[in-house]
Amino acid sequence: MAIGVSTSSVDQMVAEGALPPPRKWHSRKLWLVSEVEAYLNEWPSDGNEPVHTAQVLGVGGYPIILDSNDAVKQYYDKLGFDPATMGQAEMTQLIQEADERWLASIPSKPLGKRERKALAQLVEYGVGIAVDWEKIKDCGDNTAARLEARGFIQIQRQNDSPDLFEGYILTSAGLRAWEKLSL
Repeated sequence: MAIGVSTSSVDQMVAEGALPPPRKWHSRKLWLVSEVEAYLNEWPSDGNEPVHTAQVLGVGGYPIILDSNDAVKQYYDKLGFDPATMGQAEMTQLIQEADERWLASIPSKPLGKRERKALAQLVEYGVGIAVDWEKIKDCGDNTAARLEARGFIQIQRQNDSPDLFEGYILTSAGLRAWEKLSL
């Protein structure tokens, strides 16, 4: 949506080298806005020659952005990332720490609509029963991660691709949570 094309077009553009390859978090594809912008800046504008922008890069190759309204700058600031002095290893560590903080914050928050819906479906199968992820509607990566962080499910991951989910298993804690919701 950000660049006005469908997801299948994005996949094709990545395959053709017109866009950068995605980064991965579990089975989700993520792109750094700065990398997409860098690729798009090389495209011609309305049939003109490619536009070349002089971008100042930090030690790790990340762009240094001074505009505090820029989404990438805001993302850097939120993570605590300084592109002038930090590189890929620091970025990876900061993202991992942010993910850990997010997961740790989940149990203190109320269950969301999709979490409740997924629990209701899993309760029908029972505690300890492995259920193929495709059978649980509206339970994407984010919802599953939230339920797992709460201890309500165990996620079965594919052996050959541990970032991909194979199925979910309802825990006793998940059943108790559902029973409390049903009262």
